[in-house]
Amino acid sequence: MHLGCDATTVGSRDECLRLVSHEHKVVFVDISVPGTDGHRITGRIHEKLAKRNERPLIVALTGNTDKLTKENCMRIGMDGLILKPISLDKMRSVLTDLLENRVLFEGI
Repeated sequence: MHLGCDATTVGSRDECLRLVSHEHKVVFVDISVPGTDGHRITGRIHEKLAKRNERPLIVALTGNTDKLTKENCMRIGMDGLILKPISLDKMRSVLTDLLENRVLFEGI
């Protein structure tokens, strides 16, 4: 299945921070991976791209369904939160909503 977009995957926080740029439209950050702080990555992306005032939409991926997770993501400047697991059909819908509305927080 083709979603009509190009994707870049990374294997670490450092690789993400090195590659992310204003040219990316959306960055998905898995905030539930042990040893990686998705909230810190989000802050660093904000810092890196702040002077251009053009940053990608930053969306958390998580299996955590508590309200505190959603509130923390909103507080640090994430533009959305998607609950795992995620299918290709759901990803297509999410990308469409994100790019049209610039924000998406699934019901938690």
